[in-house]
Amino acid sequence: GKTYLLVSRLIRLLLAGAEPARILAVTFTRKAATEMLDRLAERLAELARLPEAELDARLRDLGETPDPALRARARRLHDRLLFDDRPLRITTFHAFCQEILQRFPLEAGVPPGFELAEAETELRKAAWDALLAEATAAPDGPLGHHLDRLLAASGRLKNLRQALDAFLDHRIDWWAFTAGADDALAYAGEQAAAFFGIGPDEEPLAALADPGLTVLLREFIDLLNRHPTATYQRHVENIGQALRPGVDLEGRLERLYPVFVKTDGSPRSFKPSKRLLSKLGTEGAERLETLAALLSDRCLEMRDRQARQRNLATTLAWYHAGRDLLDHYQRIKREQRLLDFADLEWHAYRLLNLDQHAHWVQYKLDARIDHLLVDEFQDTSPTQWRLVRPLMEELMAGNEERRRSVFLVGDAKPACSRPPPGGWPGSRAPRPTASAGRGARHAPSWTA
Repeated sequence: GKTYLLVSRLIRLLLAGAEPARILAVTFTRKAATEMLDRLAERLAELARLPEAELDARLRDLGETPDPALRARARRLHDRLLFDDRPLRITTFHAFCQEILQRFPLEAGVPPGFELAEAETELRKAAWDALLAEATAAPDGPLGHHLDRLLAASGRLKNLRQALDAFLDHRIDWWAFTAGADDALAYAGEQAAAFFGIGPDEEPLAALADPGLTVLLREFIDLLNRHPTATYQRHVENIGQALRPGVDLEGRLERLYPVFVKTDGSPRSFKPSKRLLSKLGTEGAERLETLAALLSDRCLEMRDRQARQRNLATTLAWYHAGRDLLDHYQRIKREQRLLDFADLEWHAYRLLNLDQHAHWVQYKLDARIDHLLVDEFQDTSPTQWRLVRPLMEELMAGNEERRRSVFLVGDAKPACSRPPPGGWPGSRAPRPTASAGRGARHAPSWTA
Protein backbone atom coordinates (compact mmCIF):
# COMPACT_ATOMS: atom_id res chain seq x y z
CA GLY A 1 0.00 0.00 0.00
CA LYS A 2 0.89 3.70 -0.20
CA THR A 3 1.78 3.94 3.50
CA TYR A 4 4.13 0.96 3.18
CA LEU A 5 5.85 2.59 0.21
CA LEU A 6 6.29 5.88 2.03
CA VAL A 7 7.62 4.25 5.19
CA SER A 8 10.00 2.11 3.13
CA ARG A 9 11.25 5.25 1.40
CA LEU A 10 11.81 6.94 4.77
CA ILE A 11 13.79 3.95 6.03
CA ARG A 12 15.95 3.89 2.89
CA LEU A 13 16.71 7.60 3.29
CA LEU A 14 17.71 7.12 6.92
CA LEU A 15 19.86 4.10 6.05
CA ALA A 16 21.58 6.23 3.38
CA GLY A 17 22.56 8.73 6.07
CA ALA A 18 19.92 11.41 5.56
CA GLU A 19 19.43 13.64 8.57
CA PRO A 20 15.92 13.14 10.02
CA ALA A 21 15.36 16.88 10.38
CA ARG A 22 15.96 17.38 6.65
CA ILE A 23 13.16 15.01 5.68
CA LEU A 24 9.61 16.30 5.27
CA ALA A 25 6.66 13.96 4.65
CA VAL A 26 3.31 15.57 3.97
CA THR A 27 -0.10 13.89 4.01
CA PHE A 28 -3.72 15.05 4.32
CA THR A 29 -4.96 14.09 7.77
CA ARG A 30 -3.55 13.89 11.26
CA LYS A 31 -4.70 10.29 11.38
CA ALA A 32 -2.65 9.44 8.29
CA ALA A 33 0.40 11.30 9.64
CA THR A 34 0.13 9.50 12.99
CA GLU A 35 -0.29 6.15 11.27
CA MET A 36 2.77 6.75 9.12
CA LEU A 37 4.87 7.70 12.14
CA ASP A 38 3.63 4.66 14.11
CA ARG A 39 4.37 2.34 11.20
CA LEU A 40 7.85 3.83 10.85
CA ALA A 41 8.55 3.35 14.57
CA GLU A 42 7.29 -0.26 14.44
CA ARG A 43 9.48 -1.18 11.49
CA LEU A 44 12.56 0.52 12.92
CA ALA A 45 12.00 -1.25 16.25
CA GLU A 46 11.76 -4.52 14.33
CA LEU A 47 15.09 -3.84 12.58
CA ALA A 48 16.69 -3.19 15.97
CA ARG A 49 15.75 -6.57 17.47
CA LEU A 50 15.73 -9.00 14.53
CA PRO A 51 18.38 -11.75 14.30
CA GLU A 52 21.00 -11.05 11.66
CA ALA A 53 19.55 -13.39 9.02
CA GLU A 54 16.07 -11.90 9.29
CA LEU A 55 17.50 -8.40 9.39
CA ASP A 56 19.37 -9.08 6.15
CA ALA A 57 16.10 -10.30 4.55
CA ARG A 58 14.34 -7.07 5.59
CA LEU A 59 17.17 -4.97 4.18
CA ARG A 60 17.07 -6.87 0.90
CA ASP A 61 13.30 -6.26 0.75
CA LEU A 62 14.16 -2.56 0.92
CA GLY A 63 16.54 -2.92 -2.01
CA GLU A 64 19.66 -2.68 0.15
CA THR A 65 22.74 -4.93 0.17
CA PRO A 66 23.48 -5.92 3.79
CA ASP A 67 26.97 -5.41 5.24
CA PRO A 68 28.20 -4.88 8.81
CA ALA A 69 28.02 -1.07 8.58
CA LEU A 70 24.49 -1.12 7.18
CA ARG A 71 23.32 -3.59 9.84
CA ALA A 72 24.73 -1.34 12.55
CA ARG A 73 22.98 1.74 11.13
CA ALA A 74 19.70 -0.16 10.81
CA ARG A 75 19.80 -1.22 14.48
CA ARG A 76 20.43 2.35 15.63
CA LEU A 77 17.66 4.00 13.62
CA HIS A 78 14.93 3.39 16.19
CA ASP A 79 16.85 5.10 18.98
CA ARG A 80 17.73 7.92 16.62
CA LEU A 81 14.07 8.39 15.76
CA LEU A 82 13.14 8.57 19.44
CA PHE A 83 15.94 10.72 20.82
CA ASP A 84 17.13 12.97 17.98
CA ASP A 85 16.84 16.64 18.98
CA ARG A 86 15.68 17.51 15.45
CA PRO A 87 13.27 14.71 14.52
CA LEU A 88 11.92 13.65 11.18
CA ARG A 89 8.73 15.53 10.29
CA ILE A 90 5.59 13.76 9.15
CA THR A 91 2.87 16.37 8.99
CA THR A 92 -0.31 17.49 7.23
CA PHE A 93 -0.61 20.17 4.56
CA HIS A 94 -2.34 22.46 7.02
CA ALA A 95 0.22 21.91 9.76
CA PHE A 96 2.98 22.61 7.24
CA CYS A 97 1.25 25.85 6.20
CA GLN A 98 0.84 26.82 9.86
CA GLU A 99 4.52 26.22 10.49
CA ILE A 100 5.47 28.45 7.54
CA LEU A 101 3.18 31.28 8.64
CA GLN A 102 4.38 31.07 12.24
CA ARG A 103 7.97 31.42 11.02
CA PHE A 104 7.20 34.28 8.62
CA PRO A 105 4.09 36.07 9.99
CA LEU A 106 5.13 39.58 8.99
CA GLU A 107 6.05 38.54 5.47
CA ALA A 108 2.73 36.70 5.14
CA GLY A 109 0.67 39.55 6.58
CA VAL A 110 -0.89 37.45 9.36
CA PRO A 111 -1.07 38.31 13.09
CA PRO A 112 2.02 37.04 14.92
CA GLY A 113 0.97 34.48 17.47
CA PHE A 114 -2.29 33.70 15.66
CA GLU A 115 -4.36 30.74 16.81
CA LEU A 116 -5.96 28.10 14.62
CA ALA A 117 -9.75 27.95 14.45
CA GLU A 118 -10.42 24.30 13.73
CA ALA A 119 -14.21 24.45 14.34
CA GLU A 120 -15.89 26.86 11.95
CA THR A 121 -19.51 26.36 13.04
CA GLU A 122 -19.66 29.20 15.58
CA LEU A 123 -17.68 31.55 13.33
CA ARG A 124 -20.03 30.89 10.42
CA LYS A 125 -23.07 31.42 12.63
CA ALA A 126 -21.68 34.75 13.85
CA ALA A 127 -20.98 35.82 10.25
CA TRP A 128 -24.48 34.82 9.17
CA ASP A 129 -26.02 36.78 12.06
CA ALA A 130 -23.94 39.83 11.09
CA LEU A 131 -25.07 39.50 7.46
CA LEU A 132 -28.74 39.36 8.44
CA ALA A 133 -28.31 42.32 10.81
CA GLU A 134 -26.80 44.34 7.97
CA ALA A 135 -29.64 43.41 5.61
CA THR A 136 -32.28 44.15 8.26
CA ALA A 137 -30.82 47.59 8.95
CA ALA A 138 -31.26 48.52 5.27
CA PRO A 139 -33.85 46.17 3.75
CA ASP A 140 -34.07 48.23 0.55
CA GLY A 141 -30.29 48.36 0.15
CA PRO A 142 -28.12 46.33 -2.23
CA LEU A 143 -27.62 43.43 0.20
CA GLY A 144 -31.35 43.12 0.81
CA HIS A 145 -31.95 43.10 -2.94
CA HIS A 146 -29.36 40.36 -3.49
CA LEU A 147 -30.74 38.21 -0.66
CA ASP A 148 -34.27 38.60 -2.05
CA ARG A 149 -33.02 37.48 -5.44
CA LEU A 150 -31.28 34.43 -3.96
CA LEU A 151 -34.31 33.53 -1.86
CA ALA A 152 -36.55 33.69 -4.93
CA ALA A 153 -34.15 31.43 -6.81
CA SER A 154 -33.61 28.95 -3.98
CA GLY A 155 -37.18 28.86 -2.70
CA ARG A 156 -36.36 28.40 0.99
CA LEU A 157 -34.24 30.15 3.59
CA LYS A 158 -32.45 26.86 4.26
CA ASN A 159 -31.42 26.61 0.61
CA LEU A 160 -30.28 30.23 0.66
CA ARG A 161 -28.12 29.52 3.69
CA GLN A 162 -26.64 26.47 1.97
CA ALA A 163 -25.84 28.51 -1.14
CA LEU A 164 -23.97 31.13 0.89
CA ASP A 165 -22.22 28.44 2.93
CA ALA A 166 -21.03 27.05 -0.41
CA PHE A 167 -19.48 30.43 -1.17
CA LEU A 168 -17.54 30.24 2.09
CA ASP A 169 -16.51 26.68 1.23
CA HIS A 170 -15.04 27.96 -2.04
CA ARG A 171 -13.46 31.12 -0.65
CA ILE A 172 -9.99 30.15 -1.89
CA ASP A 173 -11.45 29.84 -5.41
CA TRP A 174 -12.95 33.31 -5.01
CA TRP A 175 -9.68 34.84 -3.78
CA ALA A 176 -7.72 33.17 -6.55
CA PHE A 177 -10.23 34.11 -9.24
CA THR A 178 -10.33 37.79 -8.27
CA ALA A 179 -6.66 38.14 -7.27
CA GLY A 180 -5.17 41.28 -8.78
CA ALA A 181 -8.55 42.83 -9.68
CA ASP A 182 -9.08 46.39 -8.44
CA ASP A 183 -12.79 45.63 -7.95
CA ALA A 184 -13.34 41.92 -7.30
CA LEU A 185 -17.12 42.06 -7.75
CA ALA A 186 -16.93 44.09 -10.96
CA TYR A 187 -14.34 41.72 -12.41
CA ALA A 188 -16.32 38.62 -11.42
CA GLY A 189 -19.48 40.19 -12.87
CA GLU A 190 -17.79 40.85 -16.19
CA GLN A 191 -16.55 37.28 -16.37
CA ALA A 192 -19.98 35.90 -15.48
CA ALA A 193 -21.66 38.08 -18.13
CA ALA A 194 -19.17 36.81 -20.72
CA PHE A 195 -19.85 33.22 -19.64
CA PHE A 196 -23.64 33.57 -19.91
CA GLY A 197 -23.37 35.61 -23.11
CA ILE A 198 -25.60 38.44 -21.94
CA GLY A 199 -25.25 41.55 -19.81
CA PRO A 200 -27.33 42.24 -16.69
CA ASP A 201 -28.87 45.38 -18.22
CA GLU A 202 -29.51 44.02 -21.71
CA GLU A 203 -33.05 43.46 -22.94
CA PRO A 204 -33.09 39.73 -23.69
CA LEU A 205 -36.14 40.07 -25.94
CA ALA A 206 -35.00 43.14 -27.87
CA ALA A 207 -34.93 41.20 -31.13
CA LEU A 208 -38.71 40.72 -30.85
CA ALA A 209 -39.13 44.45 -31.58
CA ASP A 210 -37.31 44.13 -34.91
CA PRO A 211 -39.61 45.19 -37.80
CA GLY A 212 -38.24 42.28 -39.79
CA LEU A 213 -39.93 39.91 -37.36
CA THR A 214 -43.31 41.56 -37.95
CA VAL A 215 -42.91 41.12 -41.71
CA LEU A 216 -42.16 37.40 -41.31
CA LEU A 217 -45.04 36.86 -38.88
CA ARG A 218 -47.56 38.53 -41.17
CA GLU A 219 -46.33 36.40 -44.06
CA PHE A 220 -46.76 33.34 -41.85
CA ILE A 221 -50.33 34.41 -41.00
CA ASP A 222 -51.14 34.77 -44.69
CA LEU A 223 -49.94 31.26 -45.38
CA LEU A 224 -51.93 29.82 -42.44
CA ASN A 225 -55.10 31.60 -43.59
CA ARG A 226 -54.85 29.83 -46.94
CA HIS A 227 -55.47 26.55 -45.05
CA PRO A 228 -57.95 27.64 -42.30
CA THR A 229 -58.05 24.61 -40.00
CA ALA A 230 -59.07 25.08 -36.37
CA THR A 231 -55.48 24.59 -35.20
CA TYR A 232 -54.08 27.05 -37.71
CA GLN A 233 -56.72 29.61 -36.80
CA ARG A 234 -55.69 29.40 -33.14
CA HIS A 235 -52.12 30.07 -34.27
CA VAL A 236 -53.31 33.03 -36.34
CA GLU A 237 -55.18 34.42 -33.32
CA ASN A 238 -52.14 34.09 -31.04
CA ILE A 239 -49.83 35.74 -33.56
CA GLY A 240 -52.38 38.52 -34.11
CA GLN A 241 -52.54 39.18 -30.35
CA ALA A 242 -48.74 39.26 -30.22
CA LEU A 243 -48.64 41.92 -32.95
CA ARG A 244 -51.22 44.22 -31.37
CA PRO A 245 -49.98 47.72 -30.45
CA GLY A 246 -49.12 48.11 -26.77
CA VAL A 247 -48.20 44.46 -26.14
CA ASP A 248 -44.87 44.41 -24.34
CA LEU A 249 -42.03 42.11 -25.39
CA GLU A 250 -42.69 39.57 -22.64
CA GLY A 251 -46.36 39.38 -23.66
CA ARG A 252 -45.37 39.04 -27.29
CA LEU A 253 -43.13 36.06 -26.57
CA GLU A 254 -45.77 34.43 -24.35
CA ARG A 255 -48.21 34.46 -27.28
CA LEU A 256 -45.72 33.43 -29.96
CA TYR A 257 -43.99 30.67 -28.04
CA PRO A 258 -46.83 28.07 -28.08
CA VAL A 259 -47.33 28.69 -31.79
CA PHE A 260 -43.81 27.63 -32.69
CA VAL A 261 -42.67 25.49 -29.73
CA LYS A 262 -44.34 22.40 -28.29
CA THR A 263 -44.85 21.87 -24.55
CA ASP A 264 -41.82 19.57 -24.41
CA GLY A 265 -39.60 22.39 -25.71
CA SER A 266 -39.10 21.01 -29.20
CA PRO A 267 -39.89 23.07 -32.34
CA ARG A 268 -43.42 22.63 -33.64
CA SER A 269 -43.49 20.92 -37.01
CA PHE A 270 -45.39 22.34 -40.00
CA LYS A 271 -44.55 19.59 -42.46
CA PRO A 272 -46.78 19.72 -45.55
CA SER A 273 -49.67 17.31 -45.79
CA LYS A 274 -51.56 16.51 -49.01
CA ARG A 275 -54.35 18.97 -48.12
CA LEU A 276 -51.80 21.65 -47.23
CA LEU A 277 -50.03 21.14 -50.54
CA SER A 278 -53.32 21.38 -52.37
CA LYS A 279 -54.09 24.70 -50.68
CA LEU A 280 -50.64 26.34 -50.68
CA GLY A 281 -48.88 24.54 -53.48
CA THR A 282 -45.37 23.15 -53.19
CA GLU A 283 -43.70 26.55 -52.99
CA GLY A 284 -46.11 27.88 -50.34
CA ALA A 285 -45.86 24.71 -48.21
CA GLU A 286 -42.06 24.85 -48.31
CA ARG A 287 -42.16 28.53 -47.37
CA LEU A 288 -44.45 27.79 -44.42
CA GLU A 289 -42.09 25.08 -43.18
CA THR A 290 -39.05 27.36 -43.61
CA LEU A 291 -40.67 30.23 -41.71
CA ALA A 292 -41.83 27.90 -38.93
CA ALA A 293 -38.31 26.54 -38.45
CA LEU A 294 -36.82 30.04 -38.38
CA LEU A 295 -39.40 31.50 -36.01
CA SER A 296 -39.32 28.51 -33.63
CA ASP A 297 -35.56 28.84 -33.44
CA ARG A 298 -35.88 32.54 -32.64
CA CYS A 299 -38.48 31.89 -29.94
CA LEU A 300 -36.18 29.32 -28.34
CA GLU A 301 -33.30 31.78 -28.56
CA MET A 302 -35.34 34.41 -26.74
CA ARG A 303 -36.31 31.98 -23.98
CA ASP A 304 -32.70 30.92 -23.72
CA ARG A 305 -31.57 34.54 -23.40
CA GLN A 306 -34.12 35.06 -20.64
CA ALA A 307 -32.89 31.96 -18.81
CA ARG A 308 -29.26 32.98 -19.16
CA GLN A 309 -29.98 36.47 -17.87
CA ARG A 310 -31.87 35.01 -14.89
CA ASN A 311 -28.93 32.72 -14.19
CA LEU A 312 -26.58 35.68 -14.47
CA ALA A 313 -28.70 37.74 -12.05
CA THR A 314 -28.73 34.86 -9.55
CA THR A 315 -24.98 34.38 -9.92
CA LEU A 316 -24.28 38.09 -9.38
CA ALA A 317 -26.53 38.09 -6.31
CA TRP A 318 -24.60 35.05 -5.03
CA TYR A 319 -21.31 36.81 -5.63
CA HIS A 320 -22.40 39.99 -3.82
CA ALA A 321 -24.11 38.35 -0.84
CA GLY A 322 -21.39 35.69 -0.61
CA ARG A 323 -18.65 38.32 -0.63
CA ASP A 324 -20.46 40.26 2.11
CA LEU A 325 -20.79 37.09 4.20
CA LEU A 326 -17.11 36.32 3.62
CA ASP A 327 -16.14 39.85 4.70
CA HIS A 328 -18.02 39.38 7.98
CA TYR A 329 -16.47 35.95 8.44
CA GLN A 330 -12.94 37.23 7.89
CA ARG A 331 -13.52 40.30 10.11
CA ILE A 332 -14.71 38.14 13.02
CA LYS A 333 -11.61 35.95 12.73
CA ARG A 334 -9.30 38.97 12.58
CA GLU A 335 -10.85 40.38 15.73
CA GLN A 336 -10.10 37.10 17.51
CA ARG A 337 -6.64 36.66 15.91
CA LEU A 338 -7.77 33.41 14.31
CA LEU A 339 -6.93 31.69 11.05
CA ASP A 340 -8.76 28.68 9.63
CA PHE A 341 -7.49 25.95 7.30
CA ALA A 342 -8.39 27.94 4.17
CA ASP A 343 -6.46 30.94 5.50
CA LEU A 344 -3.44 28.73 6.14
CA GLU A 345 -3.41 27.41 2.58
CA TRP A 346 -4.07 30.77 0.95
CA HIS A 347 -1.53 32.83 2.91
CA ALA A 348 1.11 30.12 2.59
CA TYR A 349 0.45 29.89 -1.15
CA ARG A 350 0.81 33.66 -1.56
CA LEU A 351 3.92 33.73 0.58
CA LEU A 352 5.63 31.03 -1.49
CA ASN A 353 4.50 32.24 -4.90
CA LEU A 354 3.39 35.86 -5.10
CA ASP A 355 4.84 37.80 -2.19
CA GLN A 356 7.93 39.97 -2.60
CA HIS A 357 9.55 37.74 0.01
CA ALA A 358 8.75 34.52 -1.89
CA HIS A 359 12.32 33.72 -2.97
CA TRP A 360 13.69 34.48 0.48
CA VAL A 361 11.13 32.22 2.15
CA GLN A 362 11.73 29.48 -0.42
CA TYR A 363 15.46 29.74 0.22
CA LYS A 364 15.02 29.47 3.98
CA LEU A 365 12.76 26.44 3.64
CA ASP A 366 15.06 24.89 1.07
CA ALA A 367 17.94 25.12 3.52
CA ARG A 368 16.00 22.85 5.89
CA ILE A 369 14.65 20.26 3.44
CA ASP A 370 16.59 17.71 1.42
CA HIS A 371 13.89 15.11 0.89
CA LEU A 372 10.21 15.78 0.28
CA LEU A 373 7.57 13.04 0.36
CA VAL A 374 3.89 13.65 -0.47
CA ASP A 375 1.12 11.16 0.30
CA GLU A 376 -2.23 10.83 -1.55
CA PHE A 377 -0.97 13.08 -4.33
CA GLN A 378 -4.07 12.44 -6.45
CA ASP A 379 -6.10 14.48 -3.95
CA THR A 380 -3.81 17.49 -4.03
CA SER A 381 -5.74 20.68 -4.77
CA PRO A 382 -4.34 23.43 -7.04
CA THR A 383 -3.51 25.51 -3.96
CA GLN A 384 -1.71 22.63 -2.28
CA TRP A 385 0.13 21.86 -5.50
CA ARG A 386 1.38 25.43 -5.62
CA LEU A 387 2.64 25.00 -2.06
CA VAL A 388 4.65 21.95 -3.04
CA ARG A 389 5.93 23.14 -6.41
CA PRO A 390 8.25 25.94 -5.16
CA LEU A 391 9.88 23.45 -2.79
CA MET A 392 10.31 20.97 -5.63
CA GLU A 393 11.82 23.67 -7.84
CA GLU A 394 14.26 24.65 -5.11
CA LEU A 395 15.21 21.01 -4.58
CA MET A 396 15.88 20.60 -8.30
CA ALA A 397 17.86 23.85 -8.54
CA GLY A 398 20.20 23.08 -5.65
CA ASN A 399 23.82 21.95 -5.51
CA GLU A 400 24.20 18.72 -7.48
CA GLU A 401 26.55 17.38 -4.81
CA ARG A 402 23.81 17.67 -2.19
CA ARG A 403 21.67 14.52 -2.27
CA ARG A 404 18.05 15.54 -2.61
CA SER A 405 14.84 13.86 -3.68
CA VAL A 406 11.09 14.18 -4.19
CA PHE A 407 8.82 11.16 -3.67
CA LEU A 408 5.11 11.33 -4.57
CA VAL A 409 2.63 8.56 -3.85
CA GLY A 410 -0.89 8.50 -5.24
CA ASP A 411 -3.52 6.49 -7.02
CA ALA A 412 -3.41 6.47 -10.81
CA LYS A 413 -6.95 7.47 -11.72
CA PRO A 414 -8.64 9.96 -14.10
CA ALA A 415 -9.93 12.06 -11.19
CA CYS A 416 -6.38 12.95 -10.18
CA SER A 417 -6.25 16.67 -9.39
CA ARG A 418 -3.85 18.74 -11.43
CA PRO A 419 -2.89 22.40 -11.47
CA PRO A 420 -5.02 24.46 -13.87
CA PRO A 421 -3.68 24.63 -17.46
CA GLY A 422 -3.41 28.41 -17.29
CA GLY A 423 -1.56 28.38 -13.98
CA TRP A 424 -2.78 29.71 -10.65
CA PRO A 425 -4.70 31.82 -9.78
CA GLY A 426 -7.27 29.94 -11.80
CA SER A 427 -9.42 31.41 -14.53
CA ARG A 428 -12.74 29.97 -13.39
CA ALA A 429 -15.06 31.65 -10.94
CA PRO A 430 -17.14 29.61 -8.53
CA ARG A 431 -20.62 29.29 -10.07
CA PRO A 432 -23.82 28.12 -8.42
CA THR A 433 -25.80 27.84 -11.66
CA ALA A 434 -25.53 25.99 -14.95
CA SER A 435 -25.80 27.56 -18.36
CA ALA A 436 -29.27 27.85 -19.78
CA GLY A 437 -28.63 25.20 -22.40
CA ARG A 438 -30.16 25.35 -25.86
CA GLY A 439 -29.94 28.46 -27.97
CA ALA A 440 -27.47 30.60 -29.90
CA ARG A 441 -25.46 33.28 -28.14
CA HIS A 442 -25.44 35.77 -30.99
CA ALA A 443 -27.99 38.34 -32.10
CA PRO A 444 -30.64 36.72 -34.31
CA SER A 445 -31.10 37.74 -37.90
CA TRP A 446 -34.65 38.01 -39.26
CA THR A 447 -33.86 36.80 -42.75
CA ALA A 448 -35.24 33.70 -44.35
